[in-house]
Amino acid sequence: MRGAIEAAQSAWGGDRASRPAKRWLGPLLAPAECAFRCGVGARNAWYDRRRPPAAPMPVVSVGNLVAGGAGKTPVVRWIGDWLARAGVRAAVISRGYADEAALHRRWSGRDAVFAGRDRRAAVSAAHARGHRIALLDDGFQHRRLARALDVVLVAAEDPLRVRMLPRGPYREPLRSLRRATHVLVTRRTAGAGAARAWRELLARVAPGIPSADVRMEMGPWTDLAGRPADPPSGEVMAVCSVARPGAFAAGLQALLGGARLELAAFPDHHDFTADDVAALRARRAGRAFVCTEKDAVKLAGWQAEFPGARAVGLRVAGPLPAALAGALRQVAGERWSESAPRSSREPPAGASERAAGAACESA
Repeated sequence: MRGAIEAAQSAWGGDRASRPAKRWLGPLLAPAECAFRCGVGARNAWYDRRRPPAAPMPVVSVGNLVAGGAGKTPVVRWIGDWLARAGVRAAVISRGYADEAALHRRWSGRDAVFAGRDRRAAVSAAHARGHRIALLDDGFQHRRLARALDVVLVAAEDPLRVRMLPRGPYREPLRSLRRATHVLVTRRTAGAGAARAWRELLARVAPGIPSADVRMEMGPWTDLAGRPADPPSGEVMAVCSVARPGAFAAGLQALLGGARLELAAFPDHHDFTADDVAALRARRAGRAFVCTEKDAVKLAGWQAEFPGARAVGLRVAGPLPAALAGALRQVAGERWSESAPRSSREPPAGASERAAGAACESA
């Protein structure tokens, strides 16, 4: 599946694909899209008739409908930081992409992250080590695992017209949002009007499901090892291996005040090789080197090759929506009342995450 998604990105990837390419590839990919849609429908119908076995602790899933790029990993951190401030010990369950697991370990500590394809086993292992809530990164389609909350992200930058893989970026149709307990409309480069259009569509497609807008902001600045650093200056060569390279470049340019920028974009979750590093060194040509925080964990072993390199993170701005915060308190139940000091049970409305105050992500 991962290979098929990456192969299809040139057709629907938005940032990379030209409109003419989309026009002529769309009809060619329509039969494959139809087959994929039928397969997804049959799979969901099968799971709708069955109840997955109960997990040993509450599972909070964070997922989305498209193939990457909605901001799942920063949102998992946002929720995890909120729970940590309340004294609730949460584990992050990752499907095993090396960059995502490494980034979570950098944020939350090695003991809090459990990565692997068998996420049911990962949840059991986390529970055995004393964790009391599991945060499932990219879990909406992983229906073998029971969950207490299903938080689904919709990027305001996503197209309102649904085209499913491989013709478009969608892994499921919009009606699947009816399985969610909460929907968050994430916004990076899109305007408020795009978010409002999504909220109106959600009210029709998934009525009664609580939804809220959340703003994604870039920051803070670090070196490749994750240590705080000053922002770069001058011309920039930007490097990323994310689902939405154009959004990264646009946000970075805005953050740097319109600095001259060249983008070197690789496929999502790309594993950098020695040849890649050599090519990037030659291409840098004395300019500032900037990458995403997710890429920094993969390039940290090459720090000597990129002196002065900077990484920029992606954070959720603002507090958790009231409906989601209330649901998390309910899910935590006794764990909340036993472990949370009184001052932490109601995080203040203006409280932000561990990286709050950083200047400024969607699979």
